[in-house]
Amino acid sequence: MKAFYCLVLIALVFGCMGQAKADPVDFHIRVLDPPPPANPSYPLYLISATSFDVSFTPCLTGELPSGMTADGCFAARNISGLDWVGLDFSFPSGGVLTGQTASCAPAPSDNIFSATDCPLDPANGAFDLGFSEGVIHNGDYFFITEDGVVPPEDFPTGSVTATVLTPEPEPMVLLSTGVLLFGCLLYAERLRVLRASPLC
Repeated sequence: MKAFYCLVLIALVFGCMGQAKADPVDFHIRVLDPPPPANPSYPLYLISATSFDVSFTPCLTGELPSGMTADGCFAARNISGLDWVGLDFSFPSGGVLTGQTASCAPAPSDNIFSATDCPLDPANGAFDLGFSEGVIHNGDYFFITEDGVVPPEDFPTGSVTATVLTPEPEPMVLLSTGVLLFGCLLYAERLRVLRASPLC
């Protein structure tokens, strides 16, 4: 009978350990559209390039849109001179993110991007998370938030690359170029005909 109790106790211990490993604490990344801050009391980063690093600090009162909470915040403003139509994140999967899964589930409101590509598990040692189908205009403020790592300073620094649309040429420029090339073609044809005709 003692052997039976020992087996049950061992099964319970290993069962609890296995369950803890199978259900890690997920981390969540969101990109939010805040109201423009009048006089922010939190760090606000001016982003002048399409690639930048993101590291989180504790969210402060008034930093997030009304009614929202998060463990870590990164507040910034796009001053790159370009409109961004997507953000691609890369976070190293080691340290506090070991064994965790990623989530980019949208917040109830104030999301900038409506589409996400966020695999649950890391690949090649990194979590690569993508946000698209939205726009951060030049001059716009935006927040990146994380939930799941406390304190947020322990969340590894990630790299972000903004996607910009390649502007299409203006229609009048295209039309003018086409007309000019057609005119050159007609002129060349006219010269060829004149050279081929016999002189009288």
